Amino acid sequence: MLNKAFAVLNAFDQNNRRMPLAEVARRSELPKSTVHRVLGMLTQLGAVVREGDRYRMGLSMFQLGSCSPEVALRDVALPHMEALHRATGQTLHLAVLRGADVIYLEKLRSRSARPLPTVVGGSLPAHLTGVGKVLLAHVGAAERDAVLSGSLRGRTAQSVVDPVVLRRELRRIEGEGVARDRSEAVEGLSCVAAPLRLGGQVVAALSVAFPAASGNGDVLIRPLRETAAAASRSLTHASGSL
Repeated sequence: MLNKAFAVLNAFDQNNRRMPLAEVARRSELPKSTVHRVLGMLTQLGAVVREGDRYRMGLSMFQLGSCSPEVALRDVALPHMEALHRATGQTLHLAVLRGADVIYLEKLRSRSARPLPTVVGGSLPAHLTGVGKVLLAHVGAAERDAVLSGSLRGRTAQSVVDPVVLRRELRRIEGEGVARDRSEAVEGLSCVAAPLRLGGQVVAALSVAFPAASGNGDVLIRPLRETAAAASRSLTHASGSL
């Protein structure tokens, strides 16, 4: 029953906050009768709230989520992100690695940029993103091999899906400390990314996204590095709460 409850909860996201039973069943790929029973249980626990014929996440899920170390990490990094956002005017992302994907913890959007498919709490394949490549460059060999030996699918004509090419790029990133995404995840959008460290260990990545037509992003690397270093120092000072 626990795995079914998680399947139901995972049906909700930022684009599907309130849904009728039939839609929850479709997105969770479970029978409607099962979903009805699970939603009833989750409603009793306060994890889900029923509003008419629709369901939404309950406040207890927010309270549980706020206990996550990733939330504390985001809170520490956010002031540094806001300063970089003011300085560059570009879209910023903060992300962590989970398996073969990156999970976005924060996003500060450029007011002039076109809408992007990234959302807080959402994910993208790590090998297609700047933040993902930074994180893959700094994980253990076994974890990196598991990702690169898996299904590497592209999203644009520029996506790199050859594991040999990716390994070579990850070695360069590990040495230089900066990754680039050249319209590999979203057509026409590039980014530069750098790692955030806690006690010398890379725990997250920060990126600045910009229109690919505006150049190679070299002008963004220095402020990005400085922001990542400052955020890393703050993470170290706040390590007791992470």
